[in-house]
Amino acid sequence: MKILIFKLNFSIIFLFKYFIGSWDILRSGRPLGESKYVEKFSKSFSILQNCRYSIPVANGTVAIELIIKAIGIKNREIILPSNTFFATIVAVENSGNIPILVDIENDSFSVCPTDLRKKINTNTAALILVHIGGIISSKIEEIIQICSENKIELIEDAAHAHLSSYRKQKAGTLGIAGAFSFFPTKVMTTGEGGMITTNSEDLYQKIKSLKNFGRDNNNAGIIINDSGNNFKINEFTGLLGYLECQRVEERVKKRNKLIELYKKELLNTEFKVVTQENEYGCCSYYKCIILSPYEVDSEFKNYFKYNNISLTGEVYSIPIHIQPLYSNRYLNYSLPNTDYFSKHHFCPPLYPELNNKEVKYICDKIKLYSKNRK
Repeated sequence: MKILIFKLNFSIIFLFKYFIGSWDILRSGRPLGESKYVEKFSKSFSILQNCRYSIPVANGTVAIELIIKAIGIKNREIILPSNTFFATIVAVENSGNIPILVDIENDSFSVCPTDLRKKINTNTAALILVHIGGIISSKIEEIIQICSENKIELIEDAAHAHLSSYRKQKAGTLGIAGAFSFFPTKVMTTGEGGMITTNSEDLYQKIKSLKNFGRDNNNAGIIINDSGNNFKINEFTGLLGYLECQRVEERVKKRNKLIELYKKELLNTEFKVVTQENEYGCCSYYKCIILSPYEVDSEFKNYFKYNNISLTGEVYSIPIHIQPLYSNRYLNYSLPNTDYFSKHHFCPPLYPELNNKEVKYICDKIKLYSKNRK
């Protein structure tokens, strides 16, 4: 048995709908840029995430950058976890701000409230909360309270968290705005592309302008903001996103079933499947995160490769403060939880096309690895 790192299938009905939509785009005489299907995508995503506004953009990285610029943050400190994809810090720097790294806590591997309080000062403007693997932190209410007390904005990096929720509030609506990614491996995809969600009309209008060169939304010929750029998408991306919105709920349900199977199969072993451990929320489970008592080194990975199991990318094995580009800058940082987690977790395949037999095979090999180590 060979288990692929990722597989993405589209049904005949989906492909037929995409064909018809593409025919409509090419025959309509409408612009191939943002038009009918981009608007459909935007409205459909707003319904899914239960928010007032969804703004399609070029990718998840610029989504974060646009949020920061629209809020008006410049030359200030923005706190983010070191345990994130480096795109998060790139967005902070591209917006003209100073990234401050914070440690994570040990259940959902999100921002540690204790370390967050230590890192806030008079120059702190915002916190970027990253929902790792789609899991919303069990400390989310405390994190929101800390931001409120210190009058700093809460921005969500929800690249992993389509449809995840806490107390019926969807990811992307817990703070002032959320940034989503539609990279091919994500919970839903448009190939590339991103989305910003917000309930603020003022922020919506500013982001809508900034993604279109800073033009006045009521008069597209007038440039009004030199922070603007071209972060628009096209109609084919909008069409794919619109169709993905129609099937993503079923695909998230399948991810949840597979996670439950991983948990059941690895119960009473040394390996712990990380889940959203609260009674109030649901999770999209972009990744199956498994804590390992053993360091996840080349020997560990080669064992799975030998058994025809392709482990997916970690979240994350090289946190920002260890990345060569940033390591000298953060030499004096103490992030012990992040350091431990980066070396003691792995992510086996998790996608709706995976079947129960494949998951059981993966789990059997995980248990055998543990047995062989003893």
